[in-house]
Amino acid sequence: MNNSGEKSVTKAAASVAANATHSHEIDTLGFKYATIDVVYSPFTAATAGYASVCKVQESDASGSGQTDVTGLAITAGAGATTGASVGAVARFNVDLRGRKRYLTVVTSPGNTVAVVTNARLSKAESHAVTATQSGVNNVASL
Repeated sequence: MNNSGEKSVTKAAASVAANATHSHEIDTLGFKYATIDVVYSPFTAATAGYASVCKVQESDASGSGQTDVTGLAITAGAGATTGASVGAVARFNVDLRGRKRYLTVVTSPGNTVAVVTNARLSKAESHAVTATQSGVNNVASL
């Protein structure tokens, strides 16, 4: 499979306090589709939800003017994940046609956890040639 029309954009936070905010701005220029995963590390305390906020915003300018995207907010489920490999994962599938250039993922975890947001941008107007252009350290393809 040739994935040269894709790019990964990742942001990790080793520790985000309960009800603090983790945000990740993603420049979608040149792509038509995004799949965004928000990954929370395991947690032991039961909460009303693994996140009180989990949404996507958009803007035409980097760092300002973000507005919530209707339909791209997740109500995070309740529970504890003691012993689980992954605490919880929320996914957003976004058709970028007609969207503004910058997407910002915003989440506030229900417990103090590590949070990783990973966006896989696809259906590129031009194909990446190098690992750096693909947003990764190394690429192996068959």
